[in-house]
This record gives sequence, structure tokens and C-alpha cells, in this order.
Amino acid sequence: MENSKEWEEIYRERAPDRLPWERGVPDPNLVNLIEKGTIAKGRVLDICSGLGTQTIYLAKKGFEVYGIDISPTAVKMAKKKCGAEGVTCKLLTADATNLQFPDELFVFVLDRGCFHSIPKEKREAFILGVHRILQKGGKYYMMCFSYRNRWAPNRFTKKDIQEYFSKLFKILEIKEITIKDSFGEEHSFYINLMEKK
Repeated sequence: MENSKEWEEIYRERAPDRLPWERGVPDPNLVNLIEKGTIAKGRVLDICSGLGTQTIYLAKKGFEVYGIDISPTAVKMAKKKCGAEGVTCKLLTADATNLQFPDELFVFVLDRGCFHSIPKEKREAFILGVHRILQKGGKYYMMCFSYRNRWAPNRFTKKDIQEYFSKLFKILEIKEITIKDSFGEEHSFYINLMEKK
């Protein structure tokens, strides 16, 4: 699995409060989608689910939730959190570029920072996999680094996102936002809502 050793080391060696992307609260943009009823109730996948914050939120909102992460330690920690929160989620160690799920299994795929971690040569396989496992009309929420983050090795413009995804997805929204990580540092992201064609 690509980068599995690197990600496993990160989750083994750093406490959760030392991981900038692990804020411990649900993504407010995801919360907004759920509260507005934009996402149909059903089976959903949190791809690169980390410590399970979004996974747990979705489970509490009545979704049947699957989560995958490339780090076994992250999955183990997320399972423990799910138990503590009293929710049931199907959490698996898996590679996001080689999704081992049946076709059209999910109504929604949540990707909060996975796509921008995928090596360039594996992006097509990743996109095809997400498309395959979504039901027709299913939604894909993707959050990725904006080109304004000059330090980030993988960052994208709005045009990049359109070129990668528009053949297989109807792009419903692309919005640039600035958020603070768990250390209080600001970063620019694009949040994208798409629908499988």
C-alpha cells in the first residue's frame, strides 16, 4: 500500500493532539451538508478516516458508516473511539487507490484530505474507484489543498479539480476556504461537492 509505512509511523509516534488534521470535532462543512439533508440516508464511506471523528459523527446521524485508513494504528484508535461513543462503524485498514468494495455500494463518499495525499500516478485509479463504488447520483465530498498553500507538495487550482473529475462527476460546488489547524495555523483548501454521473 502506497505510503503505508509513513502514515503508520505518524499515527504511532504522534499523540492525536499533535496531528494538525485531527481537530476532534466534525467538519462544519460536512455538518452543514448533513443538516440541510443534502446527503441521502444510507451506506457511506469515510475514506482516509484517521481517528474517526467524521465517521462517528455520521454514525450518530443515522448513517451506516464504513471507514478506511492506510494506517492500522489509526484504525485501531478509531475503533476504540467508536466503542467509547457507543456507535457501530465498519472500520478497515485499506488502500484508497485500490478499493475492495462492490460496485455502487455507497450513497456518499467523504474525503477530507485524502485526494491530496494520493501520488500523481495513482490519482486516476483513486477517482475511478470512488466513482465505481458510488451509486448513480451518489455524492462525493472532497477537501483538498488549494494552490495558495505553497508549502504543500500536492495542491490544486479550481481548473485542476475540474479536469480531474468532470468526466465522471457533475461538480455541484467548488469553494475555497481558509481554516485553522489544531495548532492554530491557517491553510487554504477547496471544498468540493460532486455527484456521480
